[in-house]
Amino acid sequence: MKTIKYLLGLLLLATLSACYEDKGNYDYHEIDEVAVKGIPESVEIDRFSKLEINPDISGSIFGNDTSKYTYEWKIADKVISTRKDLDYEVGVAQGSYTLLFTITEKDTKVKTFVTTKLIVNYSTSSDGILVVSSKDGKADLSYLRLDIPNAKFMTMFYNKNHDESLGTHPRQLHQTFVDGAFAYVRRYGGYGIKLICDEGLVQLSNVTLDYMGKIDKNFFLSYGELYPVPDYSSYVPEYMNNIVFQWRRTPYGSIMNDEYLYVIAGGGIYVISYERAKKPEIFYSNYVGGEGQKCKFSPMMFVTGRKPTPNKGKNLNAGWTTTDMECVFDENQGVFYTFSSGELTAVDPDVSFPGYKAFYGEDTYQMGFCFAAMEKEGKVRFATFNTESQNHIASVDATEASPSSRFFMLRNSPYVYFNTTKGIYKYNILNVASGIAPNTSDRIISLEELGYSKEAVISDICLHRNEKKMVIAVSRYGDDTQGKGDELKGDIVEVSLEGAKPKVLNKYTGVCGVKPLVIYKYRTFGRNDEYLVD
Repeated sequence: MKTIKYLLGLLLLATLSACYEDKGNYDYHEIDEVAVKGIPESVEIDRFSKLEINPDISGSIFGNDTSKYTYEWKIADKVISTRKDLDYEVGVAQGSYTLLFTITEKDTKVKTFVTTKLIVNYSTSSDGILVVSSKDGKADLSYLRLDIPNAKFMTMFYNKNHDESLGTHPRQLHQTFVDGAFAYVRRYGGYGIKLICDEGLVQLSNVTLDYMGKIDKNFFLSYGELYPVPDYSSYVPEYMNNIVFQWRRTPYGSIMNDEYLYVIAGGGIYVISYERAKKPEIFYSNYVGGEGQKCKFSPMMFVTGRKPTPNKGKNLNAGWTTTDMECVFDENQGVFYTFSSGELTAVDPDVSFPGYKAFYGEDTYQMGFCFAAMEKEGKVRFATFNTESQNHIASVDATEASPSSRFFMLRNSPYVYFNTTKGIYKYNILNVASGIAPNTSDRIISLEELGYSKEAVISDICLHRNEKKMVIAVSRYGDDTQGKGDELKGDIVEVSLEGAKPKVLNKYTGVCGVKPLVIYKYRTFGRNDEYLVD
């Protein structure tokens, strides 16, 4: 019986097999095999530089017909381009990445992959020219590194690499050094680039130029130990300045760095102390005078004198020895004061300038001898005085200057550079006491001599710390105050100041937006650019 059952089972299987219809798809197609050339195995590039790769693609079926494929370039799972040829401004942070190029055949969706090792460095940590300007009403950064020849400006790169824009209406761009020194950066992060704009006093890393927070009410509450807690309701930053008073290397290799940052906000004085191995300390917050005083300080504050700190034995000193006094101007009284240990002393009790607002001041080639610029209803007046003697304040009208002029004092001679919208001047400050105002004979170069037409204006200048060259920021936007349109109309011109007449060293056209502010950005502090202790 078992045998019959087995035979019947075999017969049933044979019957089922005979009825099975093979419906498989055996219509095979040849696969297009793609060969890719022109992509290096590894690429090393500076952040914010252009990465350009133009691959050569050839298919076994379609040949060089690149229209048969779609393309995708990715870094760290982020798509950076969907074109065959890569033209990408590198915005990722310093580090090592895998650059993935994917080629997809449109009909079959078959993919071909090519990978490249991408190493990104920080070019922004070097010496360079840093510009902040505006486009479509928003501030942005442009940067040129100076440590390699024939480098190109990285233009308006900040906003497209950050979720939030840099700010609006930038008014002052400045660099500090201790909070940008290597040891400080390693411990706390670099905060050496500072910008005053509508959003406040913004800090950027001097290494990466990334956003690093603000010096605001929370900053003072975090680092201050002042009691009672000062009133911060009027804190609107207007001005900042700094002085490095210690930069010393010991025989044991350690370095001591100390620096003060002065901030004028809402008419009050704020002083922040930075040291290499410590968090910031707040020395003054919203100081508006001693008991019984109510001052409104102009956006100007500076140390009244300095001289190079000499080396002592094997201790190398690159900082400044100062008078330990600052100069400020009270708009309520129209009086220049020295400020020391929380006390105000009138520079000259018999001289006042009612209705004036000081907007620039600096110590000069002579210890204690100071120069300042102030304005009243748009008219400028220069003043000189000596805080180390009983000399009275001398002053003179300066119709060639304007409240928007930028000033740079020479460290070893009695001259100051300043700009108007149409030219650069070099003025002997000893002429103030003689009643000799700056005039057209003090102008050393004009925009016309630089090849510009009437609609162009000088927006800003910056003197290099070696005092041998200067950068000039020029705007060709005319009446456009927002920087509208795609074309950049801001230029940077670098001139040599050696010789009787400035000579153009470099001219960079269309590298920034409207109302540019410019500084020479330095990798580290160097007194007069001649003595570096790093």
